[in-house]
Amino acid sequence: MAQVVSSDRLPQCSRCRGALLTSVVMPQNDEHGRPMHLELCAACDSDRPAAGALIRFFANGHGRDTTRAKEGALLVMEWTKEGMAAHGWFWEQKPSLPD
Repeated sequence: MAQVVSSDRLPQCSRCRGALLTSVVMPQNDEHGRPMHLELCAACDSDRPAAGALIRFFANGHGRDTTRAKEGALLVMEWTKEGMAAHGWFWEQKPSLPD
């Protein structure tokens, strides 16, 4: 079962030891059986398409604008897909059932 835990304190980026914007532990494990961690770091991820778009969204203050919640959710989903693809996991749309 997935759960969301909010924290006032994030770990450091595992790549540059800088500040993270967000950190997510995915419900799937990597090829070694360890939980997959997705990190969003402005210093390390700004050149990645989906991560960069989410970083700009936060940097421009849009993460605090409730009228842009749907846009933010879509950006988070794209960032998650991008991060999971780096671990060899890919989003597969389930076919819809006929009416």
